[in-house]
Amino acid sequence: MLALTLGALDRLAEVLVRRAFDRADVQLGGSRPWDIRVHDPSFYGRLVRNPPFQLGETYLDQLWDCEAIDELMYRLLASGVAGGAEKRGTFHLRNTLAKLRNMQSRARAGEVATAHYDLDTALYRKMLDDSMTYTCGVWHDGDTLDDAQRNKRKLVCDKLELRAGETLLDIGCGFGGLAAYAADHYGVRVVGITNSVQHYELARERYADRPIEFVLMDYREIPSLRRRFDKVASIEMIEAVGPKNFETFMTIAHGSLVDGGAFLLQSFISDESRFVCNEWFDRYIFPNGVSPSFEQLGGATANTFGAPADVEDIGQNYPPTLLAWDRNLRAAWPELAQRRSYDERFRRMWHFYLTCLAGVFRAEDLRLCQILYRKQRATGRS
Repeated sequence: MLALTLGALDRLAEVLVRRAFDRADVQLGGSRPWDIRVHDPSFYGRLVRNPPFQLGETYLDQLWDCEAIDELMYRLLASGVAGGAEKRGTFHLRNTLAKLRNMQSRARAGEVATAHYDLDTALYRKMLDDSMTYTCGVWHDGDTLDDAQRNKRKLVCDKLELRAGETLLDIGCGFGGLAAYAADHYGVRVVGITNSVQHYELARERYADRPIEFVLMDYREIPSLRRRFDKVASIEMIEAVGPKNFETFMTIAHGSLVDGGAFLLQSFISDESRFVCNEWFDRYIFPNGVSPSFEQLGGATANTFGAPADVEDIGQNYPPTLLAWDRNLRAAWPELAQRRSYDERFRRMWHFYLTCLAGVFRAEDLRLCQILYRKQRATGRS
């Protein structure tokens, strides 16, 4: 009797999954690049129980394959299938708990650096462009990945109106590509901060001959520098800050600027204010990461910068960036697998991460914006 019941539940789960995928024009067993090939029928029951987590988890467990996961995710999101499923599973419980606890406290701040950024640098050297820039590029026709990243760095520097002799603070400086570009092409002196040991050590090694000071610290320690800067940039770092700390982050950025200075923030933007990200990405890719909404950023800057001076959505540049990283990683995989014990599960994890996120941006389920803030000049009293 129990076996019959379980069999009936499995069949029901398959029916539900097939119906949902049909709505997204995705066929199970189809021949198009975005169709899914199911290798194990346990896929259906697991997906029904917790869709946002199990889509990625069952891929890691090799229960299904798809030639173009970016196209699959685009269709699941554009059709509304994935959006409706996102709030199922454990989302509400996780979101409620995160409202009660600061998931990005100083004590927990190093978790994402340890889990994601402090991996073997060989992986990043093979995956990224020559500058090792691990943020979205800006693409024009015929561009290579190196071109796209140069375009982005130039766009950031031009929006900040950098001038020779000025000072720039780069909050979350990565491997130092933006800092070096600003120093080389705009004649500025740069301080780059990061809480990743890997970023810090490699940036110092690569750019030892530049007028750049790299500092290993949490952003909350910036006031200890006791300096003000003409310009501040932070490129895709605020996602690790967390909603309970957005106001602190913005207040520190504001306090780091001279009067009249400019702050360029490049950030993932969520349409909804939330306190957690997708459960699969939270576990495997960016622990405790949260993309802010414009509402959250508005609240965080109400007492400092106020409204932004300029906002530009550059999110459609992310799919080609992510897919270029994925191609590089796939090409380098035979070598990487020999250098370190990266197993098949690790390979599938990074492939799913990069291609899934490309689909998310193509569907505009997340946006990527460059937001320019200005610090008002102090007005004299009469």
